[in-house]
Amino acid sequence: MRILLNEMKKIWNWKMLAVIGVVCAMFYILFMSYYVSYYKHGNHPQAEFTSFAEEMTRRYGTQITPEEFADFTAENTRLLTAEAEGYIQTMPIFAEAVIYSLDDYKVIRAAEWEREITDEEKNALWTLAGEDCDYLGFRLQGLEQYEEWFGGKPNIPGNPLSFYTDLNEREQKRFNESIENGEHRSIFSYWTYSNTNDYLKFFSVLLILSVLILVSPLLVSDRHAKLHYLQYSSKYGRKIMRGQFTATLLSAFTLTTLLVLIFGGIYSQNGTLLFWNNVLDSDFNIGMYTVFRLTYGEWVMASIAMMYALALGVSAFAFVLSRFSGNLITLVMKLVPVFAVLAYLCDATFNELFQMLYNKIYLLLRVFGAEAYVCGAVVAIALTAALFVIRREKRVDVM
Repeated sequence: MRILLNEMKKIWNWKMLAVIGVVCAMFYILFMSYYVSYYKHGNHPQAEFTSFAEEMTRRYGTQITPEEFADFTAENTRLLTAEAEGYIQTMPIFAEAVIYSLDDYKVIRAAEWEREITDEEKNALWTLAGEDCDYLGFRLQGLEQYEEWFGGKPNIPGNPLSFYTDLNEREQKRFNESIENGEHRSIFSYWTYSNTNDYLKFFSVLLILSVLILVSPLLVSDRHAKLHYLQYSSKYGRKIMRGQFTATLLSAFTLTTLLVLIFGGIYSQNGTLLFWNNVLDSDFNIGMYTVFRLTYGEWVMASIAMMYALALGVSAFAFVLSRFSGNLITLVMKLVPVFAVLAYLCDATFNELFQMLYNKIYLLLRVFGAEAYVCGAVVAIALTAALFVIRREKRVDVM
């Protein structure tokens, strides 16, 4: 236990923690902060999609029937129409564009795709959609879009708009089960799915980068300082590598837990926990069909569990590379291509995880749960390599 604690102290030194802190802060600002700051602000009509989904979930639960949806849209249509008429009647910019009612506004908006509208008409359209009118135009658009998507028929994968139409027997069975079980009636916004998906994908890259930074220097630092000769001559001898490997894995697990708590806590500000029990397969999620029945919460937890496994695998790889590197420069030169490969693996694994139409790994292998199998294979290979190195170390000549 004392060896383990000593090795943990060497890994968790303030210099490495400072580097990881800076890397995490910069990475978050550059790649992840967008998905927190603009989830409900600055993205239209995605923000309106989310607001309607939240309202429906609070009112009806995880699923909604056609009758409930009809009542919901009728009520919101009345409210939005009255609000729009109030703006149109009181703001001169609409009269300048010859818009005297919401119907006039809709005619101009439809004409935008058929002819070059005037500057007055363009200004009126953007005014109703802007902050002065509390983004009413986008709220109208969001409600209309939901009505279009929730027409009682799911976005079948055979749709000619989809690039992937060749369903095998198991995929077709899963799709049929989704429809029969009413999963497509789930209330789940595409923007919530897309936003969380991208945040998790970038977080997985940050996680493996942080793990590599934390655990990689352990062995190479000792060997560069020739400490391993002293270690081998101690009471524990070459068995000390077991303690170093255990410390490496434990450090990776601890760091993963800390980062999950920190960045999960940051993302929870978005309020997506409201959808925790809502199924991903949904008409509102425009054609996203999972290979398993997954709620939003199950999908998030599965992603995190796979990240834990990948973090342990990455730490094992770093342990092996550190063993065969003479100094930090050599180690960094080895880690750069490894990180590039692992970053691509994260993108292929966690982007559209368990989606039968879009995940790269699934489309390549066409095996349900292929992403988890690939992740497991990476971990198994890394752990096997690390254990082989530890066993081999017992017979290596130190001279």
